[in-house]
Amino acid sequence: MSISIKRKFVKASGFAIMAFFVLSACGGGNEKAVIDTINTSSTSTTVTSTTAPVAVTSTVEEVQVASTTTINPEEWIGPRHPLTGLPAEEGIIPRPALAVKIGNNDTNSLPHEGLLEADVVYEALIEAGKTRFLGVYQSSLPERVAPVRSARSTDISLIGNLSNPHFAYWGSNEGVGAEVEEAERSGTFVRQSAEFDSTGAFSRDASRGNSPYDGVLDPAYLLGDIPGSAPAAIFDYGILPNSAVSTIGIRWETGGRVIEYLWDKPSSKWKRFQDGSPLLDANGSQLNSENVLLLYVDYYRSNADPNSPQAQSTGNGDGWLLRDGKIVGITWDRQFEVLKWSFYDDDTGELVNLDYGRTWVALAQLGEASLLTPVEAALLNG
Repeated sequence: MSISIKRKFVKASGFAIMAFFVLSACGGGNEKAVIDTINTSSTSTTVTSTTAPVAVTSTVEEVQVASTTTINPEEWIGPRHPLTGLPAEEGIIPRPALAVKIGNNDTNSLPHEGLLEADVVYEALIEAGKTRFLGVYQSSLPERVAPVRSARSTDISLIGNLSNPHFAYWGSNEGVGAEVEEAERSGTFVRQSAEFDSTGAFSRDASRGNSPYDGVLDPAYLLGDIPGSAPAAIFDYGILPNSAVSTIGIRWETGGRVIEYLWDKPSSKWKRFQDGSPLLDANGSQLNSENVLLLYVDYYRSNADPNSPQAQSTGNGDGWLLRDGKIVGITWDRQFEVLKWSFYDDDTGELVNLDYGRTWVALAQLGEASLLTPVEAALLNG
């Protein structure tokens, strides 16, 4: 394991990481039994012991384009979807990005609808250590997104690099509303709030429970035939850095929520767990992604809402990138809201690329994340 990775683990959660290294150092039958348990679990997850790291050639999930045709993203020389880097065989869709505020503050928000189709999902803290999502759609649109919730100050900066996207949300308090209006006037995005919508794209679904957990958005109906252009890429995609090391997954503990991402080798994706259980969407599919970015950011009290934390998503800071079953210690850099995200290898200083596919971004505070141990992974798999 590289020095930079070990340093970030120690900063993040000393006792949990110490336990991991003790377990790894001991070897022997106990760890083998844990690994065997994971590999023979009823789920399809396979975990490799970290006591003897083996160099694994990075594999890229092939994209099914038609029933008889597959395309390797690494070999594709044509146009690419800007927010996933995946081949756009029929050309880039001339559609603006759509950012939707999605609830996740308690069990009333479950199950989510439409998150699996998002190109990018940001997750940021709200009150009491809970979190909410900001789903970004461009390469495809789901039939429904739910539950749609209120705008927060953090959202405004996060979507400033999406080339004037449409921002859909279900109202806001007065202070945040004024910030959103100012951002729209400055050309940051096009405001699409249920408070002012007259197209019928927003609706309430009583089967989801009571307000405010029943808000639903029809993305295609909202955008309709709105003229626009696709955003520029906000991430760099490409090969796996040589400094990456194998990992089972990570845990993010916010004080009000426990979030885990566990590597699933058969699907080549990171599967999402929340508060000890798989996070399933309304169709029963476990939420997952090809990339997980855990970025350490500063939080301060929003000027528009003193009860709400606001993430500082410009500047720079430490972080981790998880892709292809491996983890890389990174430094993130984004000096202005309109700029793309850039990531640099802690060991070499070289630019770090994401895998082709979808990306989930956790905006964490220093000390909240740790590396999953084999025992913890086995418990998640039940």
